[in-house]
Amino acid sequence: MTADLRRPIDRWLLLFALLLTVVGMVWVYSATGTRSGFAFVLKQGVSGLIGVALMLAFSQIEISGLRESPKLVIALYFIFIGFLAVVFLFEARNGAHRWMIFGGYQIQPSAFFKPFSVILTSWWMVKHRDSWTKRQEAIPRLVTLFGILMLPLALIFMEPDMGTTFLILFVSMLLVFLGGAPKWIFAVSIPILIAVGTYFIVSKPYRIQRVQSFLNPTVDTKGFGYQPEQSLIAVGNGGLHGVGLGGGQQKLNFLPEAHTDFIYAIIGEEAGLIGTSAVLILFVAILWRGYRIARKARDSFLRLCASGFTLLLVTQALMNMSVVLSLVPNKGIPLPFISYGGSSLMASLMCLGLLLGISKETGS
Repeated sequence: MTADLRRPIDRWLLLFALLLTVVGMVWVYSATGTRSGFAFVLKQGVSGLIGVALMLAFSQIEISGLRESPKLVIALYFIFIGFLAVVFLFEARNGAHRWMIFGGYQIQPSAFFKPFSVILTSWWMVKHRDSWTKRQEAIPRLVTLFGILMLPLALIFMEPDMGTTFLILFVSMLLVFLGGAPKWIFAVSIPILIAVGTYFIVSKPYRIQRVQSFLNPTVDTKGFGYQPEQSLIAVGNGGLHGVGLGGGQQKLNFLPEAHTDFIYAIIGEEAGLIGTSAVLILFVAILWRGYRIARKARDSFLRLCASGFTLLLVTQALMNMSVVLSLVPNKGIPLPFISYGGSSLMASLMCLGLLLGISKETGS
């Protein structure tokens, strides 16, 4: 489809995402305190400007062309493998090798691999769509896809970053389901994945302690249960209306990572149930617009990509909110568009740009 025939982007989707980004800027400033808050929000603002530039650039890409460009997809795959491996050459930060560090600026390759994993899985499912009705062909194709994803996922897991590993694997499985894979595959694979996940949890004492603290936060309020307890206190303090912007107390040396993974708790304390509900509604609105774009997509590849980008953003948001509300164990995953972190913000806006690009091709 030529650029002249492409319709305008989905302006509602763009509006919802930019509103979330503005909310993020405001609460990054609030969560980091009045003295140092400006420095944090300045860095976040620079990342936001770069992210918007990436969003605009990627919104102009006719992503449907990747369907017929296997060499480009393969080249990008190995480029990401290289970046994910290089992080282990840099000094660990907070006990993890997740970043490439250049002149004091950190780049997290796994954040940018997330949208590419959607393209990769969608491309594979469409490329082999004739195999999904034949059992003798379906199993080898899916095993090969799993093998392709296993290498980058293993590197991300070893950083360690279980949250991102789980997110990519979960969204990839949804795309395999939506892509037409035999349903019996999931009856076999899901128990296997649960068993593997259980093994990885019990293989490390700190992971067991984290799960135990999740099941009963009062057992270890000075250790692994401290952060979940402080998060719930922040949300509880907010009540319906909140204590007012900047008036939260939990960010003052009580709640660790208040401006990153637990910023939703600070929104809950300062803007109350009304504020947290507004953020949730904005992500539901993104889900609605993404579903609309996917439903109107003119071919299966665009449909899968649109579904994947939407699920990536919304699933990550729900994972973060669930951690803050102690509905699931802490996975250390940021809230898209809102949490402090340049790579997270830029990757979220890049993902949005790809979705906007599909909306232009579908006329949503």
